[in-house]
Amino acid sequence: MEPSREVPNSVHRVKFGDIKVIAALGDSLTAGFGAGAKKLDGLFHRYRGLVFDIGGDRSLEEHITVANVLKKFNPNIHGQSFGIDDDFPNSQFNVAVPGARAEDLVPQAYDLIKRMKNHSDMVDIEKDWKLINIFIGANDACGYCATKSSEWGAKAYGNKIRETVKVLKEGLPRTIVSVLAMLNLNILMKVDPASPFCAEAHM
Repeated sequence: MEPSREVPNSVHRVKFGDIKVIAALGDSLTAGFGAGAKKLDGLFHRYRGLVFDIGGDRSLEEHITVANVLKKFNPNIHGQSFGIDDDFPNSQFNVAVPGARAEDLVPQAYDLIKRMKNHSDMVDIEKDWKLINIFIGANDACGYCATKSSEWGAKAYGNKIRETVKVLKEGLPRTIVSVLAMLNLNILMKVDPASPFCAEAHM
């Protein structure tokens, strides 16, 4: 699916190859917290290059991520994260923060807009089609289960998602926002009881 001959004016005409920039908002899962750890101390590093929704490490044949799939259609795509930790050459447009909740997405959105505006060599804000993945919710769900407080509830979660999308829409034209379903928390519930360390790490 090659890029369109002319840059599409409608999102309904955008092909994979037309997407020139990828970005991501979220929590520890998108920050890659411990994703590539081989030893205990590695669990506290952020392996942003490995995360499924924006990681750019390796090739598609070696490591399947959304960014690596898009790179097959547009080798010059920008924004995918590489390597470990938070410095810009690695994190690029992956602004996820470990421990984040839905209420933290709006500051992440403003951070992303600022990064893009500061890196005009990587993105043309007005003309380039951009894909932004939002993957968050595990901390909100766990917080609600622990407290039953409405500030952690579904309504608050939905409101913050909508507010974040509005910020992105106003600040970044030609942007496709993908809100991903949250992780099945039953997976963590099965892991935590078997490992005191995991239980502590997921608090």
